[in-house]
Amino acid sequence: MHPLFDTSRKYEGRQKSKNYRSRYIVFLDRLTFVAGIVGPFTILPQIYTIYTTKAVSGVSVMTWFMILLTTLPWILYGLAHKNRLIFACFILWTIMDLLVVIGVLLYS
Repeated sequence: MHPLFDTSRKYEGRQKSKNYRSRYIVFLDRLTFVAGIVGPFTILPQIYTIYTTKAVSGVSVMTWFMILLTTLPWILYGLAHKNRLIFACFILWTIMDLLVVIGVLLYS
C-alpha cells in the first residue's frame, strides 16, 4: 500500500473493539485525500476564463493574493509535520491561486 494511504501505523495501538472507529478514520483519510487533491482544481474555470477572455473585471487581485498568503503557513505546517497530504494539497492551491493572481495582474 502507498505510504500516503497506509493509516495502519497511526492507529496500531488501538484496541480491536474500536475497529469500527479505525474504519471510519481510514474512510475519512481517503476522503480527505481526494478532496485535498481535487479541491484546488475547482479554480480551473476561473483560470480558464481569465486566460481565454483576458477579462478580469470582477476578479479581485487583493482577495486572491490574501487567499494565496493563507496557503503558505499550511505548506510549512505540512513540511514541519511531514504530512505529505497537507503539503501536496496546499502546493496545488498555491499554484492555482498564483495563476489567478498572475492572470489578473497581466490583464488588468
